[in-house]
Parts: sequence; C-alpha cells; structure tokens
Amino acid sequence: MTELSPEPAATFVQVALNLPLRREFTYRLPAGTTARPGNRVRVNFHGRALGGIVTAVSGTTDLPPAKVKPIESVLDGDLLLPDSLLELARRMAATYGCSLGEALDATLPSVAKRRGQRRIPHVELKAPHDLARQAVLELEEKHQAQSRVLRTVIEYGGPMPILDVRRRTQTSDSPWQTLVKHGLLKKVLLAEELEELVPSLDEHAVRHELNAHQRAAVDRVVQSVTAGAHRTFLLHGVTGSGKTEVYLRILEEVRSHGRSGIVLVPEISLTPQTVGRFASRFPDVAVLHSGLTDAERGRQWQRLLQGKAKIAVGARSALFAPVQNLGLIVIDEEHETSFKQDSTPRYHARELAIVRGQIENAVVVLGSATPTLESIGKARRSVYELLTLPERAGAGRLPKILVQDLRAEPKEARRAGVVLSRTLLVMMQERLAAKDQVLLFLNRRGYSPVLLCPGCGEAVKCESCSVSMTWHVRRGRLICHWCCREKRRPETCPTCQHAGMHELGVGTERLEQAVKQRFPEAIVARMDADTMAERGAHERVLAAFRRRHIDVLIGTQMIAKGLDFPDVTLVGVVSADTGLFVPDYRAAERTFQLLHQVAGRAGRGEKAGTVVIQTFCPDNYAVEAAAKNDYDSFVQQELVFRKIAGYPPFSRLLRVLAEARTEAEAQQLLQRAVEPLHGIDDIEVLGPSPAVIVRVKDQWRWHMLVKCFQPTSFAAAMAAIGTVEDLATRTCRITLDVDPGSLM
Repeated sequence: MTELSPEPAATFVQVALNLPLRREFTYRLPAGTTARPGNRVRVNFHGRALGGIVTAVSGTTDLPPAKVKPIESVLDGDLLLPDSLLELARRMAATYGCSLGEALDATLPSVAKRRGQRRIPHVELKAPHDLARQAVLELEEKHQAQSRVLRTVIEYGGPMPILDVRRRTQTSDSPWQTLVKHGLLKKVLLAEELEELVPSLDEHAVRHELNAHQRAAVDRVVQSVTAGAHRTFLLHGVTGSGKTEVYLRILEEVRSHGRSGIVLVPEISLTPQTVGRFASRFPDVAVLHSGLTDAERGRQWQRLLQGKAKIAVGARSALFAPVQNLGLIVIDEEHETSFKQDSTPRYHARELAIVRGQIENAVVVLGSATPTLESIGKARRSVYELLTLPERAGAGRLPKILVQDLRAEPKEARRAGVVLSRTLLVMMQERLAAKDQVLLFLNRRGYSPVLLCPGCGEAVKCESCSVSMTWHVRRGRLICHWCCREKRRPETCPTCQHAGMHELGVGTERLEQAVKQRFPEAIVARMDADTMAERGAHERVLAAFRRRHIDVLIGTQMIAKGLDFPDVTLVGVVSADTGLFVPDYRAAERTFQLLHQVAGRAGRGEKAGTVVIQTFCPDNYAVEAAAKNDYDSFVQQELVFRKIAGYPPFSRLLRVLAEARTEAEAQQLLQRAVEPLHGIDDIEVLGPSPAVIVRVKDQWRWHMLVKCFQPTSFAAAMAAIGTVEDLATRTCRITLDVDPGSLM
C-alpha cells in the first residue's frame, strides 16, 4: 500500500485593503501560489472583488484555517512594492490617521493598480466638432452634467481617460455614458504602453561656475551623502540664487556613489522646466506628475522599479517613486501648499520625504526663498541644518519693488474695479516698447468673482454651496469653483428683479481683456485652470514664452514660482490683497510668500527688473516686508501673532470635519466626537462650529480644530480622535486632517 504524502502546509497572508478600516485581513494562498510582502493581490471581501497589498506572509494563523478565504489571484508577481515604501506607508498611516491600505494605495500610480488590464477606457468625440459645441449649449439647461462633460472632452483635444473626466467635472459615470448612447462621444480602450516620454531639452541647465555660497552648500550636503547618513538641510536662498544648480551638483555626487534621487516640484507648470534641466545633465530621468496619461505615468514608474531610471522628477506623488538605493530627496519650494494632499490619506510630502530619508539613510534638501515658519524654526533649533544663498547667481540682480496704493487711483477707476494702475500701465508701455517681456500675476481666475445687483446688493450664489458664483466671459456662464455647477447670467436680479448686474472684482480673464484693449499690438497669453485644460498646454505656453513669442504672460500662482525667464524685466502683481483677508491663520504668510516669489521672476538675467505691487493695504506688514525683500522681519512679526494665538509652529493642529445632509446632523456628530478629547492636557479645542464655507455640494459642514502643544498631547489627541470614524453614518462623513492645509 502506497503511503500518502502529507498535504503541504497552508500559507497565510495579511492583506491591506484600500478601505477606511484600520486593520489588515487574513487570506490563504491556494496550492502552487506564492506571494511576498509588497505583492498586489485580488481578494473577495464581503462579496466584492477588491485589490489589496500583501503586508506579511506566515505559515500559521490564529483564525480557524477552514474559515480563511483563499485569495483570488496574485496581480503581477513581478510587481513588488519595495520594503522601504511598505515601511513608509505604515508610518504614514500612523501619523495621518488613515488605514494602512489607504496609505499603500497612495504609493502606487493608478495604472499599477490595474495591472492585468491591457487597455484603459477613454472617451473621445464621435460627433463633428461644430455639432458637439452646439450640443454643449443645448444640454446646459436641463442636463448640465452632460454639458460639462462634453465641453471638457472638447477642450482636452483628444481621447480623455474616464477617470480624468470624472475628476475634472465632478460627475459620475452616468453623464458620459448618456453622451455615448446619443452618439456625441464614443468610448475607446487604449493600450497602456505608449512611446517612452522624452523630456524636452529646450529647458536645459547651462553649467556655470558656482559662487562661494553655492559651493559651501554643495560641499556641506555632499559630506553627508558621502557618509551615507540621513540629514535634513534647509537651503534658504533668495529668488534667482541658483538653488537648482546646487541640486544638480549634489545629485552628480549622489550618482557618482551609485545612488538614486527624487526631486519634487510643487506645480505641474514647473515640471517641464525642471525635467529639462535635470535631463540635460542626466540620461536616466523619469518624470511623474498628474499631467501625464495613465500609460505614460505607468511606463515611467516601471522604469524606476526596474532600475532603468535613477532619478525621479515630479509633483507630490513622485515621493513614492520606487527608486533603488535612494540617496537624495529634494523638495523644491518646500513652502508650497500643493505638497499637502487634500484627500485621504492627507499627508504632507515634505514631512514624509524626511521620514523616507530616515528609512533609507538618504539626505533630504528642502529649498525655498520663503521657508515656512515651521521649517525655519526647526533650522534655528538645529533640527534641520541651515544653508543660505544670500545673493543672486551670475548676472542676476534683485529687482526694484514699487508699491502702488490703489486708494490713490481715480474714483471712477476704483468704482469700476482697478485692473491696471496708472503706474503699471506706464511701465508696461516702456517695457513693451523696449521689446522686453512682462508677467502679470493675479491669483483669481474667471472674469469677475462676484456678480452683484446694484439695486438690493445681493450676489448671485451657487444653489448647492454657500459661495458666490464666478462670471466667466469666455464660456458665457456663471461657475461655482467649489462644485462646478454652471448657469446662464441672469438678465435681472433674481431677488428684486432689478435690470442689469454689476461685475465686481477682477479675475485673470478680465485682466487679459484689459491688457489686450490697452496694448493691441502685444501678444498676450493666459495661464490658469481654464486655459490649461488641454493636453500639453503648460509646455506649449512656457516654450513659446521662452522663445519670446509672447510679450505679456498673465497667470495665477502657477506662474509665480520657480520659472526662470531672463527677458522678464517687469512683474505686475495686480492685487496683493486677494488672499490677505482669507479667514485662515496662514493668510499673511501665504500672501508674503506669493508676493516674494512672483517678484523673484523679474531681473533674473542681465537686464534689471522691476516689480509693481498693487494694493489697497500698503501698510500691511506682509506687503511691506515683501516690498523690502525682508524675509526675516516678516518672520519676526508673524511669530509674535502665532505665539499669542497658539498656532503652528507653537502647536500642531488636527482638524475634524463633518459633512451631512442636514446641518443639525453634522453639528450633533461633532459634539459627540469632541467628548473623547476632554481631560487631555496641553491641548485646546476650538469648536465644534460651522465651517467657513458652511455648505458645499448640498452638504452641510461643521468642523473643530485641536491645538496640540506637546508631542505627547498630539499622540493622546490622535488616539482619542482615532475613534471618530466610527461615528460616521451613511448620511454623514467624517474627515480627520492632520496639519491641515486649509481651514475653509
């Protein structure tokens, strides 16, 4: 009788799912299947097929083995998330109050999450272009979501990923499916693999001799790189001081030691220029940012994972690039708010970069002309090592800054809304006559932010949000910038029936119109969210500006930082007050940073630069400090106010937001959520109270703010707040935001 061989012992895996559940789930590997920590798997979870990531493998389990479900499949066994990213995700989950599955999901590009799908769904125009544009108008009244989707696809200019359609239009699948059914759009499946993305070398970095301050900074960082030890440096350099050249020289040393690097930039508009500069020095650059298609992003990610690329350049999510043997992480413009993720997991790329540097013994360099108060405070306490670049590199000189008091403008101009002051107009005339280039900065898109009735004083508000709707002339529509709702401009006031509405305030669209009317011979371009919707629009406009095909470039904050154009000799800040009175404790700091950064775009070449700051508040300390290029005096004054109020850097903030169908439900839920915080020392709780924008998308919003004055009190508050997600209901959502980027 043949003896039966014993059945092989079962292997069990712990799987983290992208769900707001702070635990992992045990599954069994079928016979003949292998998996390792970092593999993606598909599992059955309560009747749904979900993707997850294996976090541990074991031969035993505390559960009854017969009740453990098998995994359905291993998704791409060769796609293995590195151990360093697994550990980074664990720390992200612990710090920002999300589940491990949610943290791990953030580390993967969307194309990697859908491995096994050889093609991804897009929609493109099926109807003729003219017919499609007519349909946009016809659908607007009764089928607004369909109208918005159709116009977005038209503006995109080609097959558009369905995920991007939903994200940009704030809609579900139903609108595009209906448009496909009616023959206006068609659904297409496009292959994942495209031609390799080759960064443009138009934006190359000319190698020049370092000055003494640059050399000292490079040498100090290289010492840490050579030692193979983690260290965080804050590179505080004035605008135009050559911080990028410092990054490049450090990265040369990192590569000479056989190690890799990650470079993060805050804006998609900066990515082409930054990528071009790095690609001109290094042949193995991969680019990762939201402007790429899923296929392009996936291909770049695979190059890094396979070791074919050693340097990753991109926006926030490039922090999770799977580079091998990481030696350097650079956070350029570290003060930028775009490094804070505004959806779960709500991490801050700057803080996680330091954590990743600790995990992999990599050097971290934070660069900025206007570091955050938190960063400069840590540098002064020697938590970071401070490196300074106090003068511009090469022939560049700091610009002359003029503050134009708009209160001195004629009454008629002030009543209509001052767009261009007399001083700025004269200087633009001079610069354009000299064939120089001009930048005009206004951090507000649209034509007019408010449409006001001159009879009763009522503004046209969004029906779903407690905000005014912005008038957009190009689209001929009033648009809510919170929920994307649109409607036609009313001929009479909806409240008092007064004929005619007054356009209050200035947006980039109105500014563009004013410049074209005043300077008809000038070539004018605009960069904002409305004009940059088409694929590759950022790269095309910036390339045209660099080649001097554009005389005046108008834009929002996407033109305010990092860009280097030597022929720009005049920068106009059309309204320095736009963000100054926002109800947020960072309002003054952000105003100073923006003014300082946009002023730094002038005079970066051999030609002298001038900046004109238009304001109704010339005596405000943030405006005064920006006009004097005096970072230290601003920090000194702002720290006084922060200390009195107990805001960062003198505390750490936690924000809990409740969103419900009724205001009473949101209020009641937060009142229960605040109870676990009672009795914790060294904290202060503000609220619960209505949020600044109390209603968005028909959801009522209440929030509370917790100030934690010690690391121990922060840990205690996190432990107490960790239970609030259990209070959420089907009709009320709870959001925990650690170190919130906005209090709105």
